[in-house]
Order: sequence, then structure tokens, then C-alpha cells
Amino acid sequence: MFEVEQEIASIMKFMLDHAGNPAPYYWEVPAHFVVPSIYFPMPEIETGGETFLTYGMDYTWYIKIFHRTKEKAYSLGLAVITAIQAARNLVPLIAQDGSEIEGCWVRLNDPKLEMLDGGAAQLTLNWRSRRPYNRTEVQRSQSFTVDFMKPGREISDAYAEILEQYAVPLDLNGAKPGRR
Repeated sequence: MFEVEQEIASIMKFMLDHAGNPAPYYWEVPAHFVVPSIYFPMPEIETGGETFLTYGMDYTWYIKIFHRTKEKAYSLGLAVITAIQAARNLVPLIAQDGSEIEGCWVRLNDPKLEMLDGGAAQLTLNWRSRRPYNRTEVQRSQSFTVDFMKPGREISDAYAEILEQYAVPLDLNGAKPGRR
């Protein structure tokens, strides 16, 4: 179980819903992960002043999508970017109970999708979050409990070796991953 910012959680939910609910991975991908799956690392953030009352946080998020072939991974990503574009790049914000908040959303820039080798595709998302200078708390969303290993969602050792290049080593100290 973990907490993430409301905008990030909302985008995750939107992606999983429109990609057919593949297995999600957060922060790290284990060596023998299941497919189809989506890996959500923490996004990169740049900050800067915007107005006298607000600052901006510019997010860039490199999300990896995995399937048995790179074409199938690309197809999952295509379903997501098509849904983003159809929604005019507006992803509804979710409340702590997972319900959509009426009239509230995060506006994404046009997404980018590319095929990678070995059964993977990468979706790149960018957006700006505007915040008042006096806001010191991060808007959190719900806590998530996720069952990653659902029955029937296993891969062979040979396929695991192909996907190994995308795995992030586990931090055995229990610390959250960060820049090393």
C-alpha cells in the first residue's frame, strides 16, 4: 500500500482502465514480472515561478508498457493515447475513494508513444501543475493495495530473460528507489 499525488494516481487509473487493466508496477519492476503490464516509475519534475501567486511543476513521465511482443505493447499504448486525445487531453481527477471528481481534471500535453525492443513500448506524458506559493502539503490520493501476481499471469524463463533489460534491481533495504 502506498500513497501518490492525486494527479499521478488519476493518470495511472486512466491508463490502466483504457489499456485493459494490465498488471501495474510502481517504482520497481521485479525480474520475473507478468505481461501485459505497465511500469510507472516516479516522474521527473522541474519547478519554476509562474505568477505572483503560483509556481509551476512541470512533469515528464516515461511509462513503460510490456507485452509478449513490442507490437502488442504498442497496441496497449495506442489505446491509451487514443483515449487521452478523445478526452481532449483531460484526465479526470479521482477522489480518495477512487471516484471521479466532477469538473476537475489534469490537462496533459499531447502524449508520445514509441516502440522499444523486447516486447516493450514507452509512453511519454508531460503536464504542468500550477500551485499556490502558500500550499505546503501535497494533494494525495487514495492508498493503493495492488495484487501484482494474479493467477494465470506468468511468463516463461526465456521470455523473462528478454525482458530482463527493463528490470530495476530491487532495493533489499526496503527503501524507496531514488537517484543513486
